[in-house]
Amino acid sequence: MTLAVLKSVFIGVGGSLVLTFFFSTFLSIEKILSLMPAILGFNGLVLGYGLVESLRTRISNYGVFTFVMGAGEGAAVFVAVKLIETYIKSGFSPTGYDLVVYILLSGISSVLGARLAVRYFNL
Repeated sequence: MTLAVLKSVFIGVGGSLVLTFFFSTFLSIEKILSLMPAILGFNGLVLGYGLVESLRTRISNYGVFTFVMGAGEGAAVFVAVKLIETYIKSGFSPTGYDLVVYILLSGISSVLGARLAVRYFNL
């Protein structure tokens, strides 16, 4: 169970960072940080769906489990963006407000992705 959870979280965090690096080829860092909620929303959906797909009946409460995992994804991406920003030194740094938005948006979209998977797999 732990390996499947780590794989899903790695896909969520890795997907967010890959999309961020892709957008950095043609957008400025300020524009990318304004797109981060959309990127996290999409990858939160993928994370929630992937968790339910890999664990199916081994999760007793889909909503709480996927929200916590999605919130963890949002926090991990915030830390990664903060570390990248310190090396780039662009002058535009994500704040605590951004952390709250990342956590809530990623957690909620992860729950929605899990609900989609539950309906698809008839669990």
